[in-house]
Amino acid sequence: MSIQESITNEVVRPEPEVADRANAEVDEEKRKKQLDNDGLAQDMDERKLYAHRIFVLVCMWLFLVSLVFVADGNGNLHYSDSVIITLLTTTTANVIGLFILVTKYLFNPKK
Repeated sequence: MSIQESITNEVVRPEPEVADRANAEVDEEKRKKQLDNDGLAQDMDERKLYAHRIFVLVCMWLFLVSLVFVADGNGNLHYSDSVIITLLTTTTANVIGLFILVTKYLFNPKK
């Protein structure tokens, strides 16, 4: 038998341990891809959950601030102008800051 025939036979009919190693590598690659997909699915679910929670938090915060403004305007609460301006400024900064953080996290391009 020539060397070429020997090599051809080994390629066509690999020894059992070579075939087992090849199958193990294929299985490991499949497992790695499945874990990656599971991780991405979990990330998507968590992003949806926390985006919803932050949205609810911002809505509640804005509602409470609106109640303070309405109560102050009706005369039920008595705050100075500087307190109202500070409340409006910090609320606006918090809402914009949370919006930017959530947007950057949710729409972060993968590297």
